[in-house]
Amino acid sequence: MIEFISILVLTFALALVVLGVVTAWLERERERWEGLALVVVGLLTGSGYAFLGSRFSLRLFGRLIVRVNLPALMGTAFTYTAGVLGGVALAVGLFLWATDRFRNQVGRTVVAFALAGAALTVIAVLLTTTFAR
Repeated sequence: MIEFISILVLTFALALVVLGVVTAWLERERERWEGLALVVVGLLTGSGYAFLGSRFSLRLFGRLIVRVNLPALMGTAFTYTAGVLGGVALAVGLFLWATDRFRNQVGRTVVAFALAGAALTVIAVLLTTTFAR
């Protein structure tokens, strides 16, 4: 159960950071501050939870609060998530192609997002396999 909670909390923190960066990039003045606030909350959440599984938790509390190998767990979670999202993206692409739902502008956007997602997936898998050892 602690593995599920760890994946949930750390994925939530990562999503906050990514969405905060996108918000700060795309929006104007006031919304940019909201994006930066999302990034800060995501970083605090992730680092706070990682702190509970670190040696500093031993020093402060006398025990580990989270007894999980967080880097290996997140590497596994990213690998599985990349596989699931890759499979879903292939199925959706095949569906759109088979039903002739592509339009010029929408098609280019979908292809751009698919290529960006594939590149991020490959990078994430390479990083996780490198650092999970």
